[in-house]
Order: sequence, then structure tokens, then C-alpha cells
Amino acid sequence: MSPTAPYGREIRIRIGGPAGFGIKAAGQSLARVFARAGYHTFDLTEYPSLIKGGHNTYHLRVSEEEIFSHVMATDILVALDAATVGLHVDELTHGGAIIFDPGDVAQADLDLRGRDDLCLVPVPLTDIVYEVGGIKIMRNVISLGAVLGHMDFPLDGLLDSLRSQFAHKSPQVAEQNVAAATRGWEHAQEAHCDFPFHLAPLTDRPPMILADGNESVALGALAAGIGLYAAYPMTPATSVLHFMAKNADEAGVVVKHTEDEIAAINMCIGAAFGGTRAMCATAGGGFSLMVEAFGFAGVSESPIVVGLFTRPGPATGLPTWTEQSDLRFAIHASQGEFPRVILAPGDHAEAIELTWKAFNLADQLQTPVIVLGDSYLSDNRQTQPMPDFSEVIVDRGDLQTTGEVTDYERYVVTPSGVSPRVVPGVVGAQQIVNSYEHDAHGWASEDAANRIAQNSKRLRKERLAATLVPAPQHFGPKDASVSIILFGTTKMPAREAMKWLEAEGVSVNMLQLTTVWPFPAREVKNFMDRATRTLLIEGNATGQLEGLIREHCLREVGHHLNRFDGRPFSPEQIYANVHCILGACVNLTTAGALPDNEGGR
Repeated sequence: MSPTAPYGREIRIRIGGPAGFGIKAAGQSLARVFARAGYHTFDLTEYPSLIKGGHNTYHLRVSEEEIFSHVMATDILVALDAATVGLHVDELTHGGAIIFDPGDVAQADLDLRGRDDLCLVPVPLTDIVYEVGGIKIMRNVISLGAVLGHMDFPLDGLLDSLRSQFAHKSPQVAEQNVAAATRGWEHAQEAHCDFPFHLAPLTDRPPMILADGNESVALGALAAGIGLYAAYPMTPATSVLHFMAKNADEAGVVVKHTEDEIAAINMCIGAAFGGTRAMCATAGGGFSLMVEAFGFAGVSESPIVVGLFTRPGPATGLPTWTEQSDLRFAIHASQGEFPRVILAPGDHAEAIELTWKAFNLADQLQTPVIVLGDSYLSDNRQTQPMPDFSEVIVDRGDLQTTGEVTDYERYVVTPSGVSPRVVPGVVGAQQIVNSYEHDAHGWASEDAANRIAQNSKRLRKERLAATLVPAPQHFGPKDASVSIILFGTTKMPAREAMKWLEAEGVSVNMLQLTTVWPFPAREVKNFMDRATRTLLIEGNATGQLEGLIREHCLREVGHHLNRFDGRPFSPEQIYANVHCILGACVNLTTAGALPDNEGGR
């Protein structure tokens, strides 16, 4: 059984079936229902890079208490095909329920792996589709109604969610789905099944938003006053483009779907030249195409923001899965040496905050800033408190947009490395911007002394950046039995595991690097020097963060946990690993341990 069971009232629901069955859309409708009913939710979508076929799952965690990540355990399994049962029966908690269509597979033929503790719930999904005059894909909506019906949860929220979801289609389509969900709910109520899981709407809960990482990044960009978003679609960054396009008119943002990633980043550089806040986003393959222009932004001192949302490589790799293997790539992208800032949000709320801060840092330092995420952040939704956008500060740095100047030197050498920036149109602001090394006015120059002066000027920004970037975050007590170090979205399952461990009296603390470049060497060294045992967790095979610690801190971590099969860390894995470090290994059937490539270096 999962260690989550004793801590708080929650239910975990998994929907599985082939691609093309609308599994993610259905699951998100269910998530909205529970979020609007006052529950904390976190979802995990796993799907292959296929339009149809393969195996898709949507896992929804619903809890009265604050939760930080997904878990492996499942209480209710909705099987939209027979294969789903065999693939996920081992993840079911003791007494878990399986909702299945007896028209697909007879109950006697379900692959239950010998388990006799499960509650089997037949729902004639296909028959109900024909009954309401729908099409086969609507079995997903019927199953949602059945889940709520068996849980004795009111149906109204789901019907409102479906009407909203299908508002862009004809009223007939929306009402067909409403009828399908209603019939699934009624069937469950009529079945009088001894269903083991029940929830009721909560009252007097503060409002929350339900957003995935890409929506959160987009909200942060809008709060920062973005003027241009340019991108070419690439998983998992594509939905940022969709969100921006949908809200472009209301927000007053120019959104361009460019012919490729090269055009997208160059368009952002052009916008920055004109004084507009600009951003593009892509995955590792698209960023590979952007690299030369990324250097152009560095040498021209153009303040742009680049979203790099990683997935497993090299090349096409695993397009729809997750990994943290582009850390070194982001730090060293493009030829030559120039400053950049890399921020790594650890959760959805941080994705909002660090994105608007990225725009400030880009302007203050006049250099490109990367928001480094991954598919685990981009694709999955989490409830979070309503953002307080009144706290957003817009700092454009040394930027002049009106008046006039005389003898303007765009790249004049300064102690801080930051030169005065004047937008075109200001009287006297003639300037030259190109990709060559240049003098103070922007004219191309190959003079040795000038090269030293300009390159040194740019690199001095790294010292300034270190005083401006967000500091690492500390979680847990000052002294602990195990001290965890990580960056990015590994924060989410680690915080969940820490909650379980603390409930058992195991002291754990954590250092999360929200800024991975400039590297926060002093903070990492201080944290490690206080630690009794260190555990470094990162989603790559080669220990890229571990190498940075060795390089910049001259320290060795005591233990490491790596994952690079495309799946995110689970809190069960981290929980079990900490116990093993303390000499009390646990054997969780839901720990999701990997036989060869986890902790195998």
C-alpha cells in the first residue's frame, strides 16, 4: 500500500485506454469538478507520440489537504479497454475499484493478477452511447458520470464543466455529452454497488486556479507585460502558443506562429531592439535550432526570454515524456562566452513568478534569460492559490523610451557591464546592432583592445546577475538526517515524500536551486557543509547538477538518485530511497523502482 494512505482524505483516479479516446480531456473535466468543489488536485498525463493507438493514461489525485505531486497508487481505475486492467492492476490500492465495460471484456477474463480484494464495477459504456445517440468516443464522458455516481458526488459540477468545454461547438454536441454523463451517473446510482470510495463537495474553501505549467508560464509573461510571443509548435511547449493566441486580443499581445524556431527567436531579438518585451519557447530540438541566434542575443545584449521545456533526447528522443537532461546544454548553448540567466521553476506557482521575474532580469542585465522547465511541468495541472498579480514588479532596467540623447553609445563600457539602452525613435539614438564584435557605437571591430573591453564588459554582468537572481529555497529543519539537493520539478515529488517522512518522525531538509545559472555555489556549499547525509536527485543519466557541484563547490554528494526513462520521479521512490540511506529499506509495490537505470551510476 502507498505510504500516502494514512495522511489526509484523498482519492486517486486513473483513466486508461488507447490514444484518440479523449482520455486527457475527460480527466481534466473531472479535475475541474473537484477543484471547483474545494479540493486540491494534481494530475499526470502519460501518452506516447501517437495520434491513435498506443496506451494513454490520466491519473488524478484529489485531496482535502495540500498536495505537491502525483503518486503511483490508484484507488479507482477506469478501463476504457481490456489492456488497461492488466497494465495497472498492480498500482491499485487494497480494496481498489475497477470500472470497466462488460461489452469489451467479460469480468471473468479481466487480468487481475490473482487479486481478490478488488471491487469490480461493470458499466455498459458502449450500450449507453447508443442509448443517448452518441459516438464511441463519448464513453469517456459516461465513465466520468459513473465515477461520480458511485462516489455519491453531485453531478451538477460535471455538467457545467462539459457545457463549458464544448461551448465552442454546437449546442447539440454539448447536450449529447451532458446526456451521456447523466446516464452514466444514473446507472451508478441505480446499481447500488458497495463502492468503497466517497467524497462530498467542501465548503468555505478559498478559490484556487487549476493550471498546467505552460499556462502558468504564459500567465507570468502576461503579468510582466509581454508584447510579442513567437514560436513554432514543439511538444511540450506548444500549448503556450495556443494559450497566447487565444488571449492575444484581450491582452494586447502580438502572437506569431513562425515558420521555424530560428525565425521565432530572431523575431524576439528584433522586438527587443524596438523596446518590446518578447519571448519564445520550445523543447530541446527547437532550442538546438535557436542556438546561433541565442548567441546573437548575447553579443547584441538583447533582453529576451526563452522557454526551454525539456524532454528526453538526443534528437527526437521521447517526444511526449520528461527529463532534466538539457541543463548543461542551456548553460553552454552557443559559441563563445556571454552571460545568461537560467531559472528553473519547481512547480506551477513558481512558473508564474519566475517567468515575470525572467523579463525583469533580461531588461536589467540586457542579456537572454532561459526559463528551464520540462514535460512534467508543462503537461500536468495542479491547483494553486489565486495569483496575486499586485505583487508583480515591472523593472525595465536602464531603458530610455522618450526624450532625446546626444552622442549615443549603445555599448559604452561601464563598471556593471550594463550600458544605457535607448529605443529607436528617441531623438539622437542612432545605433547599429549586428552579430559581430563591435565598438561602443556598434560598428564591427576586430581590434584586440576593443575585443577585450567589450567581452569583459558583457561578462561583468554575471557578478551583477548573482545579486539579482532568486536565491535557492530551503525546506525542512536546519539540521536533518538526510539533506536533499535538486533543481526544477523534482521539487514536487520530493516535497510530497518529505511530508510522509516527517509524519513518521524522519527529519529531512531540502535545497532547491531555483536559479541554476549563475550557479549558487556559496549557498550549495553552506548547505552541504551542514548536512549529515546528502542526496542529490535529478532526472538525467550523467549527473549534470552533481557535476556542477563538484566543479563549483569542490564537494561530493553522498548519495544520488537518477531517473532517465522518460517518467517523472514519484514520491514513493524518494521516500523509499531516503529510508534505504538510513538503513531501513522499504519494499513498496508502488515505489516504481527501476531495476537498472535508477541510482545505477
